[in-house]
Amino acid sequence: MPYCDKKVISFILTTQCNLRCAYCYGARNAEKRILDWNFAKRVLEDYVGGVGGIKQIRFFGDGEPTTEMDLLKRICWEAKSLEPDMQAEVQTNGIFSEETADWLGKNMDYIFMSVDLLPEDNDQYRITPNGKPSSPYILKNLQYLKDMPDRKAKIGIRSTITKYNIERQKEGIDYYYDNYGIDIFWVDPIFPPVSEIAEKIYEPVDMMQFATAFVDAHNHAWERGVFYESNLTTNFDGKTDKACRSCLPMPHLTMDGYLSACEMATYGEGDEKMDAMIYAKYDAGNDKIVYDENKLKILRSRTLNNMPAECRACVAGEYCAGFCLGETLNENGSLFRVKTRVCKALRYIYGEIGYLYPQKYPKGYPHKHP
Repeated sequence: MPYCDKKVISFILTTQCNLRCAYCYGARNAEKRILDWNFAKRVLEDYVGGVGGIKQIRFFGDGEPTTEMDLLKRICWEAKSLEPDMQAEVQTNGIFSEETADWLGKNMDYIFMSVDLLPEDNDQYRITPNGKPSSPYILKNLQYLKDMPDRKAKIGIRSTITKYNIERQKEGIDYYYDNYGIDIFWVDPIFPPVSEIAEKIYEPVDMMQFATAFVDAHNHAWERGVFYESNLTTNFDGKTDKACRSCLPMPHLTMDGYLSACEMATYGEGDEKMDAMIYAKYDAGNDKIVYDENKLKILRSRTLNNMPAECRACVAGEYCAGFCLGETLNENGSLFRVKTRVCKALRYIYGEIGYLYPQKYPKGYPHKHP
């Protein structure tokens, strides 16, 4: 079942963050902004209580969502009042209090921790504002969540693959599985920041090195009963003509009152590079969403059939459909250009293990990409 089957509303809550990750693609977390409650309520009523029928919500950056727990809770309560079977998911850096851990564990369906596998590799990039490593705080919260007797949430790890951990993926799997019982992993090779910021670090990895190490780690994980996938394999569990939910699009609420098709486009204003992803604006005076029908048409036309010939002819084309829209737009300036840096690696992974997916996941992935 393709990734775009994950129909979810994503709430980008705040610019504020309690880490200073060197490679973060966010651009403006020094300027404090918070998602407007009335905007969030309007979208919930339109997409959950209205014709949308969406039954999943998700909390994400630009900053750290758990720094705005009152707003996060309020959105959860409103969503569940509209849909009692609502599922909730948060992607977090793992730096929060025991009180927050307790609430998340009891009320979320998924908690995806952003931690770059082994602690010493994670701490090369993911540091606190005063320059301390983040892993001790993350591991403390993982232990707390592991030990919760009444925890509802499934815990997953979302890792950026860098030059430090690229060859240590198997060790990372074993570390979190053996010590914390983590059996859900999604890993993404590092990609450039959305905005050009002098202090951000981008050290690209060799994609074929990633591909060979990933296949080895994936097979190791499978032998241990661990789910280990990547954004390169997002759609390997089923044929698709759409790369992801951005092609539908599914709404991502920005802090300046826009609907974005992608979590990489976190502002509607002042970010011309990602403007193709911004397809609607909240009219606060009239409490309604105003859509740009032309942008919607373009996003929805981003299908495999409308990609270049090399995509359509690719052996993995129906399990990729042109790859990530956000990364493609960020690096190529167009939704419809091929991100050639990943193509060879993706084809290699598909050739090595792609044929196994129908028998591994006959009903599709049990855990969709966060």
